[in-house]
Amino acid sequence: MLPSFRRGAFALFALALVVTMLLGDRTVATALELRPAELLDGRLWWTPLTALFRQPEGLGMLGLVWTLVVQWWLGSRLEGFWGTARYLTLVLVSGVVGLASTAALGLAVPTIHAAVLLGTAPIDVAAIVGFGFVFAKEKLLVGKREISPVAVAVVAGLIVLSFPLLASLAAGSSIDSAWPSMVPATIAGVVALVFVQPWRTRPTSGKVERPKPRGQPHLRVVRNADDMLNRLLA
Repeated sequence: MLPSFRRGAFALFALALVVTMLLGDRTVATALELRPAELLDGRLWWTPLTALFRQPEGLGMLGLVWTLVVQWWLGSRLEGFWGTARYLTLVLVSGVVGLASTAALGLAVPTIHAAVLLGTAPIDVAAIVGFGFVFAKEKLLVGKREISPVAVAVVAGLIVLSFPLLASLAAGSSIDSAWPSMVPATIAGVVALVFVQPWRTRPTSGKVERPKPRGQPHLRVVRNADDMLNRLLA
């Protein structure tokens, strides 16, 4: 039985599909890519967001397929637990911070300064990190076998982190110029980790304990008129 494809996760995939397939080969596509050199000069300020939804050329279709898998099977599960607003906040904030922080590193790292950054890897990594920690103590049933969500998150995370590097190498880049493509997703994963805060101790029960009353209550139950008279004379 296939899991439900939640609307937030579906919207992320659908937006990446539309931007990559319809705008990927048009002139406007370059205005959607994050180029640290131009962003640091105060131009193309919107690209830390738009670059999240355009897959690189060459392996773009494979990247879309992997985004579909992550958002449908992992992201939708997390969205169903958290709600759409919180889930989208996690992935979009993590993705934008990951790209913007990488561009800022371009001030000190020439290779990053000259790079072109794009792809859904940051939002996918954020979804994977959230899924792995939120459901760490559960078990996934695949066929007749139980699998740890942490193991699924580790494997999926490694694939997503390595994909931008493989796409850059497939496009003809050298390893020296391709490695910056992995930085945004790595930073996004750290931001998602801070968002989830797995080190915090949370109550194991959903029950909310009510505070115990202190002293005598201010209001008393009056059963009848005689009771009221007795209290007034007391």
